[in-house]
Amino acid sequence: MERLKALGRGTQIMFVASVLLLIDSFFRWQEVEFDLGPLGGGSAGVSAWDNFLGIVMGILTIVLIARIIARMAAVDVPIPVSFAMTSVVFAVLIFVCALLKNLTDDYSTFWSYIGVGLAFLVAVGAWFEVQDAGGMDSLKQEASSLGSSGAAAPAAAAPAAAPPDAPAPAASPPPAPVAEEAATVAETAEAAPEAAAAEATESAPEAATAEATESAPEAATAEATDAMDSPSTERDV
Repeated sequence: MERLKALGRGTQIMFVASVLLLIDSFFRWQEVEFDLGPLGGGSAGVSAWDNFLGIVMGILTIVLIARIIARMAAVDVPIPVSFAMTSVVFAVLIFVCALLKNLTDDYSTFWSYIGVGLAFLVAVGAWFEVQDAGGMDSLKQEASSLGSSGAAAPAAAAPAAAPPDAPAPAASPPPAPVAEEAATVAETAEAAPEAAAAEATESAPEAATAEATESAPEAATAEATDAMDSPSTERDV
């Protein structure tokens, strides 16, 4: 109780009204009486948990109670909204569900009307909590900051997706045949002098043989001519 007293007036009202509303939701919110004559009579009814609106109201009430208990226990709840924001959202939804359920259901009992009153007290406590937190202006600023942070998240994620385009330069390997052609030209240039030297070495004996073959008849003719001229010269002497 000391921790509850340490909280604001709005939180105290929300907590007490929420607990009472949760208890009230298990009583008969709709009831029908019947008379069977000689067999007697009776009544039948259902609690607030009999349809969708009642279930939603009950779940929201439980969540709000848990949120208030966590605040009393000084437990940090990792959600991006303030306690005032969550309180006013839950309180408004609880009151709307309770009111619509009471208006749409038939054979409503006084327990349903008590439930609507308790849901209204929850909304009143949330209003006091908002006033203690700085009023509606603080809620507007918080809502705008949440909207700007949500819009900035996709913008921050977009540049992060850019790096995967970096592997594109991997297409450079195709020019490899040019390097192979250059290597082939270099090998050909290196082998050319060797081939020329080998060709010269092979052709030299052939050229010498051909030259000797061509000069041999001429030398023999010249010797024969000299031999024929030499006897005539001796006879003249």
